[in-house]
Amino acid sequence: MNSTEVAIKFSLGLEQLSFDIDGQHFQVDKGLSFIQSNSMRHGVLDVLAIELMIYVIEEILESVPIPYAQAKRAISADALFQQVLTLFFPNQHSIDRVQFESGFNAFIERREYYVCKVAEQGVFSLVYFVFLREMMHHWNVIDIKYESLETAQLH
Repeated sequence: MNSTEVAIKFSLGLEQLSFDIDGQHFQVDKGLSFIQSNSMRHGVLDVLAIELMIYVIEEILESVPIPYAQAKRAISADALFQQVLTLFFPNQHSIDRVQFESGFNAFIERREYYVCKVAEQGVFSLVYFVFLREMMHHWNVIDIKYESLETAQLH
């Protein structure tokens, strides 16, 4: 990482979201459950639900005072992030903006396929995926890396 880039450590939970950037900690008491319940009507992840989800996520992101100008790299040890990587980006531990946008477009085009793929564990990994995409857009995140808890504890 060069001196003009900033690192964001984040965790997106069902009940709260947390972000650490430049020694500052931000916590939002609206998690993935809040996003899902405010966007998916009757538990259906359709096109309207995705549009509503993006709107809810944008509102949350705008509530956290993170400036856009500087490029940022993000890192997380969330299990849901690992599920997203396995589902959309097999055998990768990080994704850049171009890869992410390609994965998001595939998700939109084949939404029913992905909903069926995650049916057992619920749609939270898909809500997580949409949140990551919006975070990249709104906070100028150039890539996101998965770091296992074991690796994170060594740093």
